[in-house]
Amino acid sequence: MNGPSIQYRALVILFGALTGLYGCEQKAQETVEVQQQSVAPQPINEKAASDLSVAIWQAGEAQVIHAHAAVESLQRAIDVLLAEPDENKLEEARLAWLDAHREFAASLPYIQMAFFAGELRSQGRKLLLSVDSWPAQAGYLDTVPGYSDSGIVNDTAIDLSLANLRKQHRLTAHEEASTGFHALEVMLWGPTNERTAGQFHAESEGEKPEALAVNRRRELTRLIVKGVEEDMARLARRWPTAANSLSRPYLSLGPAARLQQIRAAHTQVIDEQLLRRLPESSESDVESSRAADSKQSILAIMATLQSNWIPTGGGGLAEVLLDRHQVAALEQTFMDFEGLLLRMEDPIELAQLTQLARARKLLERMAGLMAGTTQVPISEKDLMPVNLPTDSQ
Repeated sequence: MNGPSIQYRALVILFGALTGLYGCEQKAQETVEVQQQSVAPQPINEKAASDLSVAIWQAGEAQVIHAHAAVESLQRAIDVLLAEPDENKLEEARLAWLDAHREFAASLPYIQMAFFAGELRSQGRKLLLSVDSWPAQAGYLDTVPGYSDSGIVNDTAIDLSLANLRKQHRLTAHEEASTGFHALEVMLWGPTNERTAGQFHAESEGEKPEALAVNRRRELTRLIVKGVEEDMARLARRWPTAANSLSRPYLSLGPAARLQQIRAAHTQVIDEQLLRRLPESSESDVESSRAADSKQSILAIMATLQSNWIPTGGGGLAEVLLDRHQVAALEQTFMDFEGLLLRMEDPIELAQLTQLARARKLLERMAGLMAGTTQVPISEKDLMPVNLPTDSQ
């Protein structure tokens, strides 16, 4: 699957090593009695569960570090743009936004896992709303056609500081985003996708040049990316097990309970992140309507889920938590969903409604398979004949 650039080498290596560990156990369980109507819960090897749960946590740390590095690159690209604006530098800043946004999307399954414990959930929600709130109303931030004085760039009563932007964020409505990737998307692409580098040229005329819309636009853009960097840096500092912060509730669980937490978090990602990104109609909200990055962010999330559940070489969550029929069905569902997504129009809001409906069905099936609630019928070729004893025996 096309995914983020980072390769989770430690995770893949450990997955490969684990394959042999519980592969033998799985073979012993492959004989299914004809009379059995439902598949019994998959027994979990404690050693495999312990190693796998730690490996997934470490893969999350690696991905968060990578996402933070991408945000730092984005911040540098914006600094270069603001220092001497031109169209090439604006394009470089946009490309850096796309990279950082996709790396963050790839982090979402791990973030959901890390903040899944009850006492951390409110913190996780606050982080996601700060970094990834969408849709973003352009008129809340900048001038829009027909409203030349709209937005924070024109409202000099709003002091431009990061602390104040955080207070203004989602102040009276969820689309009033003043922090995060999608507020920054508005600033880089413009409210109507017609942003030019000239709109970032500093002006020094008048008694209060800092009050001019163009200068406030520059400062607003700088502050928004600073906020994203601060949020991701804080997350990266809290993640390592040595920090004893995010990892403490997770590692306090038994190995099997950790895997169940990952399972629950990942099914929640499908419900709250992936399904939400698939428009149901022309009236649906679109995640990245200006940057047209919704499809790529979905692929990035899916790449992480697939690397955790069915990694190349085997040994992922599916082999530990599911029966072999569910494993095969989940692998096929990943393939079907990716193929369907790649055939859709880009941006995703132009896709056929029948394709979007099919994609939603596949995601719902994927969630059911991950949760273990969707059973896969046993095919005739998998049924072993039962030899009944004869009278002579």
